[in-house]
Amino acid sequence: MIRTIWFYFSFLITTLYVCIFMPIAATFANSEKLVRHFGLFWCKSARFCSQIKLITDTDNIPTDEPVIFVVNHQSQFDIPLSTVALQKALPAFMAKKNLQELPLIGRCFRLYGNISVDRSNRRAAMKSLEDAATTIRNGRSVIIFPEGTRQQQFDELGEFKTGAIMLALKAGVPIVPVLIEGSGDILPKGRVKLSRRKNVYITAMDPISTAEYSVKQRNEFSDMLRERMNKKYMEMRACHKNQA
Repeated sequence: MIRTIWFYFSFLITTLYVCIFMPIAATFANSEKLVRHFGLFWCKSARFCSQIKLITDTDNIPTDEPVIFVVNHQSQFDIPLSTVALQKALPAFMAKKNLQELPLIGRCFRLYGNISVDRSNRRAAMKSLEDAATTIRNGRSVIIFPEGTRQQQFDELGEFKTGAIMLALKAGVPIVPVLIEGSGDILPKGRVKLSRRKNVYITAMDPISTAEYSVKQRNEFSDMLRERMNKKYMEMRACHKNQA
């Protein structure tokens, strides 16, 4: 309980600091780098305040071209932890619309260059895919969560939504599968108390070319991608499950 209280208190202070000064930083000329610095600081603070030990294997991520990072989703910690793990690329996120609507945080979410997704509106969802494609064409990598929402069981990955896969195929850039193991054990969906577990593992797999697939083959590509990622995830889970 002490860990939980410390996390929410200290992270609230950090969040207020970022929400005050990031918008100010955004008014400066050539502010993009400074804004991203504030965003990364906020993400690192989430890890520090929660006392999470992040163990990463991400040295192979491309930094010379934009890619799409495809990441499994277990916890609210996934956004800050994956940002820290992939900080060499400093990617933008595709995340559900209600994050953008949160007081203070929503504005910082937009300033960082993230893309909101309204899954209840097909036209708006397609617009989000176009926005993400524009971000990629402008040279910035993007993170997507193909499961669409946080999973409530952690023995295997959830089913992948084809909308996220369509973005990857339309953009024509490599996909880098990224696996997170352990964040759901610490703070699963529907719970506010942090568990005793502290270790979270993030592994980036080798990039996958999308050149051989068309949008019409999205289901085939999605199945192949999920199978590869699920196999790796289950290996990670088997190694670390005793920490849950």
